[in-house]
Amino acid sequence: MTDLPTPTPAPAPAQDASAARRDPGPRGPHAGPPRLTSPAGWTTAVVTAGLLLATTLTTGVFLDLRYVLAALRTTGRGGLSPSEVFAHRPFFYRWLIAGLDALTTGPDAVREALMRCVGLLLCASAGLLLHRALRTRLPERDALLVSGLTALTLAFAPVIDYLQPEWFALVFSVVAVAAVLGVRSRWRAAALAAAPLGLAVLMKYSTAGTAAMALLVVFTVDRVRAVLLAATTAVATGLLFAVSAWSGSREVQWLRDMPHINAHAWGNDPVVASELLRRTAYYLGDRTALTPVLALLPGALLLYALTLASRRQRVEAALVTVLLVLCGVAVVVYQGNWFAYHGENLPVVAAALTGLAIGRWYGRYGRPPLCLTALALLLGVLTPLLATVRQDVDAAVLAGYAAALSLGAALLDVLLSRGPRGARGPRVPAALPVLALVVCLAVTVWPSSGVRIIVGRLVTTNAELKAQARSAKDAAEQVDALLPAGAEVQYLVFGQQAYYIGHPTRCRYPFPTFLNVPKQLTEVPSLTSTRENVRCITQEHPPAYAVYQPSWLSLGVIDPRTASAIRTTYRCPRPAQGQQLVVCTLRHPH
Repeated sequence: MTDLPTPTPAPAPAQDASAARRDPGPRGPHAGPPRLTSPAGWTTAVVTAGLLLATTLTTGVFLDLRYVLAALRTTGRGGLSPSEVFAHRPFFYRWLIAGLDALTTGPDAVREALMRCVGLLLCASAGLLLHRALRTRLPERDALLVSGLTALTLAFAPVIDYLQPEWFALVFSVVAVAAVLGVRSRWRAAALAAAPLGLAVLMKYSTAGTAAMALLVVFTVDRVRAVLLAATTAVATGLLFAVSAWSGSREVQWLRDMPHINAHAWGNDPVVASELLRRTAYYLGDRTALTPVLALLPGALLLYALTLASRRQRVEAALVTVLLVLCGVAVVVYQGNWFAYHGENLPVVAAALTGLAIGRWYGRYGRPPLCLTALALLLGVLTPLLATVRQDVDAAVLAGYAAALSLGAALLDVLLSRGPRGARGPRVPAALPVLALVVCLAVTVWPSSGVRIIVGRLVTTNAELKAQARSAKDAAEQVDALLPAGAEVQYLVFGQQAYYIGHPTRCRYPFPTFLNVPKQLTEVPSLTSTRENVRCITQEHPPAYAVYQPSWLSLGVIDPRTASAIRTTYRCPRPAQGQQLVVCTLRHPH
């Protein structure tokens, strides 16, 4: 996503110079471009680079991405292409990750760091393209702050977000917004932006919500371009999906079958309005506790709205912001799993709007909104300390207080601006509020910062997530020692374990996702995908070995016929105490 730009006058003819299309904003005595060569600028650049380097080298990737990588690697060694493999992610995301993986080499930790480096390059590229487009419509400082903070929010995304389909959908959406706003010809702009926005939709299908948010932002700037982009994106998305459906994959089948294995998707559970509102409120609190820049959204909206010239513009800004948030939340509610990464677009909206509010405040008063900036710094310092009181506080409630504080800080900034020194306040370099926001965004770097926050409770920190990965790797090494080198296996495990085992499989369902569902989901056994998944186990010549994870695939919970098929095909020893994985052998070897 991008910013909520300043409403522009009626569009000038396409032949006019870019200066005629630029919205000058509320310029004051210090409205020139920010000086990045000052001591404050260098300090901000060095701190930002250091924090990005730290998170790139030490964080790794989340287990969901390891699941996809394991699916692609193990089936690739078994002779299958990404087109043919079910990895709980659509066609274009599978090929994107396969291409990203192909750029890496070395041990797993090195390959993950290299993937994150490529991710940083994508963030920087998207930010630069966005800056180039916005500088023709906004003052230089505003364009730089909005594009820079958009890129930094993506770059500092928590490990649970980074390189996920939702993250890539945001990158593609930023590129699409930059293309449609940065090219002079409207038709050419819409044609160029259609492909990245179509890819944003197809990253996970539910990421169509992120593409819709991008369209809404474009609509606030140029309604004609937004309509053209919507039309061309619909065509591009249809053509791209056709490519995925005709590529030897089972995209249509999987798209039809996957909702049946999501027990909590919209329509599968009865809707209780009060419970839905409670869970939504908690989700917003959890997401804010994970990425506290989201708490700045109310205050940033207030400050931005107060720099607008008319009531109509202020109402429009508020309405667009509310619609963006509702669109982001609607996608989460529809999926019903309440996973943090489903709402990755919300912090990007908050950071971009905060950058726009700071830029316009500079344009009017020659200084940033100091109270809101101080709150951003405070949130960046205090949030990593949440782990020290994790059992005693409700993180979502604290996040709600932080959002209320941002409104209070914004109101205090408004009062200070109306004082006798309002327009002659202290000179503050533009780099310092950026530094405060970088500290706020970089809470994702610290070992004590949260990765999973569920209903107000900090469940997992960065350090604990790494410990879990080490445990999974140790268990995989124990299993690998029992298997012949390069032996084909049948995986009855979650993907992170297979990521470290790495033995090949010829099953297009490398991990039995369609089998690992409760017996209550009575429609699942009859799905085509489920029957194909079972045939991997009961085929005429199944692999001589299976790796089984009892804690993930409980034979007493899944469909009894599936459990019986597994028991009939493989002999699995009882796991010892604390043992995560066991090696099963074929009952009737050929």
